[in-house]
Amino acid sequence: MARLSDTDAAIEWLRQFNPDDQSSAVALIDSMMLVNHADFVSRLRTLVLRRAASVEGRVGLYAEREVRKYRNTPNALFEERRVNRHRHAFGLGPQPVKPTRAYDPQVGSEGLIAHLITELSRQDRDKFLSHPGPDQIRRRSVRAFFLVTDFIGTGGHAMLYLNAAWRVASVRSWWSYKLLRFEVLAYSGTDEGRDVLVAHACNPVVRIVVPCPTIVTEFEEKRAERLQNVCVRYDPLDHDPKEALGFGGSGALIAFGHGCPNNAPRILHRTGRRWSPLFPGRVTARAVAVFGDRRDDDTLIKRLTRLREKRLKRGRWLTKTSVEGRLMVLLLAAVRRGPRFDEALARKTSLTIPEVHALVKKAAKWRWIDERRRLTDMGFGQLIYVRALRESAPALPPEPEAPYYPTSLRPPIR
Repeated sequence: MARLSDTDAAIEWLRQFNPDDQSSAVALIDSMMLVNHADFVSRLRTLVLRRAASVEGRVGLYAEREVRKYRNTPNALFEERRVNRHRHAFGLGPQPVKPTRAYDPQVGSEGLIAHLITELSRQDRDKFLSHPGPDQIRRRSVRAFFLVTDFIGTGGHAMLYLNAAWRVASVRSWWSYKLLRFEVLAYSGTDEGRDVLVAHACNPVVRIVVPCPTIVTEFEEKRAERLQNVCVRYDPLDHDPKEALGFGGSGALIAFGHGCPNNAPRILHRTGRRWSPLFPGRVTARAVAVFGDRRDDDTLIKRLTRLREKRLKRGRWLTKTSVEGRLMVLLLAAVRRGPRFDEALARKTSLTIPEVHALVKKAAKWRWIDERRRLTDMGFGQLIYVRALRESAPALPPEPEAPYYPTSLRPPIR
């Protein structure tokens, strides 16, 4: 699979940089996580199913979208009326896709999420309900409120949606009686955004498929500062030292087949007076051919370099090991240095959290790691063996078919 920097769109974009800055721009885009449509839908579906299995009752699925506000306060998600001095929610749930501005009727990623929710609710009508309202929540005994989205940047949009639900007195009552719990499920997200959501009054569980790479997490401190400086100097708007890195200063290095989030550096998606972005209008169609899950040797070597495994990245085991074996070696190399919880290992290896969980389970079964996820002697032995692998010795040349006669000997002396 080709790198993003090898595409025609990227080559055209790179011409806008000075020669001294082009290598930094290449490093920036080649470190991005590129998620195609199939991987996005499949893995997000798996996450929803796995979390729903822990719910005793039905699950209400809601696609995150913008909600209407009045004086910076979101409108209530459900309708309410007064009954005996108490507010009582009633009616239907929110529409899955509905623009909040009449003059801008565009549909974003919420359309893709809404389609996924529709499929899940049709696939298992006894478990999932698509955007149920208060009447359905009571009648069908819904016990979980799942807010599904593609990406958690600053957490602002998801927070507004949770606030809209939290404004409903009936919702707060169900939550206080432990009849309804909240979860936010996303393909990826930044640490800052997830911390914002976890602090919400409804105490939601926040789960993602894979941690979002950022400039700070993907590069060492000095190189990260250099890349941030490049993003600010070439910013197509106002060269703001924070917003030039993306909305909220996230510096997110991720793009989906359906679009690039505005939390990515603005040089990637914003148009300026003399600047043409790589993803104009946040549309990724020009480079979508290179999107997908990468398991090639170059990507694996980069991950090992990030783990400072010099001998492993130079070894000949790459050509002698299956794909699953490569991932296991990568995991053991990451476990060798802490921290060792699922998300930290996923961030160091660029694997998904479910992949990390499955590999950890196998490594524990084979006694390569202990209950604290530290390498055992057998685990160290596996790394030592892999580091020692070399190319096999060259085979002996084949024997010629014609018999050999020496021709350079001196004649016999009489």
